[in-house]
Amino acid sequence: MLKRSIHNNIPVYRFTGLGSCSHLVHFISGREGGVSRGGQSSLNIGFTEEDKRENVLKNRQLLLSEVGVDLSTLTTGEQKHTTHVEVVLENSIGCGGRERETRLPETDALITALPEVCLMVLAADCVPILLYDTERRVIAAIHAGWRGTVGKITSRVVARMEKEFGCNPKDIRAGIGPSIGKCCFEVGEEVVEIVRKNLNRWEDLVESGENHGKYNFDLWEANRRELTEAGLCSGYIEVARICTVCNRDRFFSYRGDRGDTGRFGAGIMMKKKC
Repeated sequence: MLKRSIHNNIPVYRFTGLGSCSHLVHFISGREGGVSRGGQSSLNIGFTEEDKRENVLKNRQLLLSEVGVDLSTLTTGEQKHTTHVEVVLENSIGCGGRERETRLPETDALITALPEVCLMVLAADCVPILLYDTERRVIAAIHAGWRGTVGKITSRVVARMEKEFGCNPKDIRAGIGPSIGKCCFEVGEEVVEIVRKNLNRWEDLVESGENHGKYNFDLWEANRRELTEAGLCSGYIEVARICTVCNRDRFFSYRGDRGDTGRFGAGIMMKKKC
């Protein structure tokens, strides 16, 4: 379940399960309470071509001050709809936090075991996913559009957590954030063909749409299922089940806003042990 809180006009959404983990900070931002204008109104935290850099930095500072994160630790990827996973080490801390030029290149998923480092992915219909291994104290943030989903980016992240840090999937908690829902995600036959070739039990993920030759694709279930197949316990996976298109008053939506929109963020950070 995703819970909403608001302070200083900044809405912050958090998962119940991840929220119960001590020494963990996580958040999903909304679109209200910032300084951006136009289609990016108002809490746009993505360095889009349509928004001013100073607006984005102000919005990021407003958001991070509410969740207790230092901007210097904010680390992001370029997000090119790849399945590339990057492990964030000391020399990568802060990449993409203050400017788009330093984002980790062609990276759609981030992992780290470093405390006081905030990993964040941006979204405006694609699926943001947050992971936390409660035993090994490893976190991950994933940006999964349909290409990343059929490319199994979520299971690639879990496999990388196992390889690099000895994580046991059964110790990992997950939150699948707001994104375009099956109700609004209409795709063509070419996408369905790729889904058929890459995902197990694909028939359960796709159904015929209202328009001829169009289908509705369930990204939430595809990613949830991918996590369970990677070894996560179903009870440790939370799905927000909030469609960004249907709720574009609360979240940015590329389809809902016809391309003229901003980005909201999903971030996660471990605090140092006392």
